[in-house]
Amino acid sequence: MKKAFTLLELIIAIAIFTSFLIVLILVLNNYLDKAQKNILLLDAFRRLSETADRVIEYLTKAAGPTTSVKVESPTKVSFDIILYGQKINAAVEVVDTRQFKYYENEQVQTIPVENVVVRFAKAVPASEIDLPLRVIVSTPNPFNATSTLSMEFTVYPPGVR
Repeated sequence: MKKAFTLLELIIAIAIFTSFLIVLILVLNNYLDKAQKNILLLDAFRRLSETADRVIEYLTKAAGPTTSVKVESPTKVSFDIILYGQKINAAVEVVDTRQFKYYENEQVQTIPVENVVVRFAKAVPASEIDLPLRVIVSTPNPFNATSTLSMEFTVYPPGVR
């Protein structure tokens, strides 16, 4: 007597194995979708942090009287730098979501950014002086195309008195 599987037993085994594979594929696909969304979210926060760090790095160079720091527009801040007794006129100006410019007297540096909007404002709108500065950086939300992710910082340059 030979022992073998019948056609019905093979079909049942293949059906069970196929259903197991379908469940496994669905679970893995869901996991990969969530992982991709998390990667996009982390990239957005990285871009926000890097851009804010760059802008704040230039703003902290300000030195001199409090009246030397001026929010000229939501996209431009001018300030003085006192270096070895010499006054240097400086400014940070946002060009668009891909770059901002740093001016120091006649020299201009263009600093690239990645799809980030930078805005400046007074921290206390009714104040006569523009300090402390509010720096707001935002980028499109990867989860919702109609919203943005934002970070807000308050900056008071250490050299300003």
